[in-house]
Amino acid sequence: MGGKSSPPPPDYSGLESLGREQLDFAKRQYEELKPLAERVYGAQADAQTEQMTQAREYYDYLKNTFRPIEQGLARDAEAFNTEAYREQLAQKAAADAAQAFQSAQGVTMREAARRGVNPASGAFGAAQRNTGLALAAAQAGGMNQARQQAEQTGWARRLDVTGLGRGLSGASTAAYSGATGAGTSAVGTAAAPGTQYMQGLQQAGSTYGTILNSQTSAYNAGMSQSDPLASIVGMGVGAYVGGFGGAAGKAAGSDIRLKQNIERVGFDERTQLPIYEFEYKDNPGERFRGVMAHEVEAKYPDAVVTGPDGYKAVFYDRLGMQMEKV
Repeated sequence: MGGKSSPPPPDYSGLESLGREQLDFAKRQYEELKPLAERVYGAQADAQTEQMTQAREYYDYLKNTFRPIEQGLARDAEAFNTEAYREQLAQKAAADAAQAFQSAQGVTMREAARRGVNPASGAFGAAQRNTGLALAAAQAGGMNQARQQAEQTGWARRLDVTGLGRGLSGASTAAYSGATGAGTSAVGTAAAPGTQYMQGLQQAGSTYGTILNSQTSAYNAGMSQSDPLASIVGMGVGAYVGGFGGAAGKAAGSDIRLKQNIERVGFDERTQLPIYEFEYKDNPGERFRGVMAHEVEAKYPDAVVTGPDGYKAVFYDRLGMQMEKV
């Protein structure tokens, strides 16, 4: 079998040229982008450091400056809301009112004496009683007002304390977030040239894969027309047909692991190799006559090839014989 010559593989040099061009462009792009990316991610890394420093300064300023102030003001604000402090202010207001009335009463008595009014008279006593009632009312009103003022002052100071320095914590958080974002951007920028390069490699690899697939398909199609054994050889060792056909001849799958029902039927005097009849495991029912690759390899290693899948094939033309269908 295999009497016809193998067809030449198709010419896909154009696709190969395209693949090389894609690969070359990817390399040039990587070389051009790398120094630019280094400057950019260097600046981004510096921005991250600066923002981290700023965030720390915000935090330290808030902690060391505003926190003690807040704590002191909070204590003062709480003091305004105690019953003891409110009572203290109320008593002070009562004392102030009494002192004011006493001063006013002294002026009244002196004025009465100047006018010759008898202090023991009923009219003078009535005026004194009215003055006492006014004093009590003024004291009660002053005390209530003092209590309310203390409470309102306490609330106002509490509100002031809660707002003091509140923006600094947000500024610190924003600075930390900005620093994190700058660091993330720097990493992305640093990786960009390599990513572009890998994309170029993938494109070139895709082009080369198209070349390989097209050549293999076309060559196998040609082999199936020129040699009836091509369909059999392609079962399990089709890569040998595509990879070792042409001017060097065709390697037929002769690995013993691809065969079954093996029977020795002769001996070739010229090559000193045993001849066998066998079936391919992938094509049972059809028998062929030929050699075993491992025995050929022991005497004629140049006539045997091992494919990527580990199976061996024999170049029968290098042995001066052919594999035949029985």
